[in-house]
Amino acid sequence: MLSILIPTYNMNCLCLVTDLQKQCEELQAQYGESFDYEILVADDASTDESIVNKNEMMEYLPNCEYIRMESNVGRVSLRNWLITNSHFDYVLFIDADAEVISDDFLLMYWEARQQNSVIVGGIKTPTSAQRGYELRLKYELAAEQQRTLSYRLEYPYDFFSTFNVMFHRAVLEQVVFDERITEYGYEDAMMGVQLAQINVPVIHIDNPLLHTGINDNHSFLTNSEAALRMLNRLGAPMTKKARVALTYNKVNKMGIGALLRAFFRINKGWMRKNLLSHHPSLFIFNLYKLGYFATLCAAEHGKN
Repeated sequence: MLSILIPTYNMNCLCLVTDLQKQCEELQAQYGESFDYEILVADDASTDESIVNKNEMMEYLPNCEYIRMESNVGRVSLRNWLITNSHFDYVLFIDADAEVISDDFLLMYWEARQQNSVIVGGIKTPTSAQRGYELRLKYELAAEQQRTLSYRLEYPYDFFSTFNVMFHRAVLEQVVFDERITEYGYEDAMMGVQLAQINVPVIHIDNPLLHTGINDNHSFLTNSEAALRMLNRLGAPMTKKARVALTYNKVNKMGIGALLRAFFRINKGWMRKNLLSHHPSLFIFNLYKLGYFATLCAAEHGKN
């Protein structure tokens, strides 16, 4: 029995839910009474009424429920709320900015299901995006080259993502999304760390959804800064896993942390100009994140 959980905020996910509900009906016809389902969409108090009106239409679909929060509770709390209010043994989390790109998407999950495990389907990145969205597109396309199925099978807890993932409910009785995470970022990675700590099997399959939520350069850079602030507040064990934190620790041990921070202060302006341009450099993006994180760590310890 399957609970499909979709957290959303100012995102039209009616088409996504319609596609998923259609596939659920097909599975129900194939498996009969042995398959039942629910699709729960939790809206974190969206402010765009036109989007809310569209999403409310999913209430007319069988076994679908759209719940709009009275106030914004945040990404992590919303996910935990969905878990608490769902009912079935298998819990499939899907982000609202996903698009179904295969007719057997749910069938593949259902046939791969295992008790007391987690199954990750994967992410497909668009090949293009509109002007002004180049940084996120470049970042995601580069990440896609790293998170291949073969890599994910070899390192199952790395690049862990809840964009498209199915849990057995028994796992969610052992781990929850960390509600210390109040800003953008790292809820997925922290969940991966928790799963590794308790040795829950994480199984990877080739069953991607298309990531349609490529945001503009400015908002992606803003979100990246928020994620680094969150990483700094979380500390270990996350800072022992995140690449930017590991790199900063190496730089610090080499005794050039102050030099890195000075470089960032002097060059922050032109780096941002590049990252917000139509031809951003991923090398500069990684350097910017390293410098930004270095300033956060130094401020915490009263350093310049």
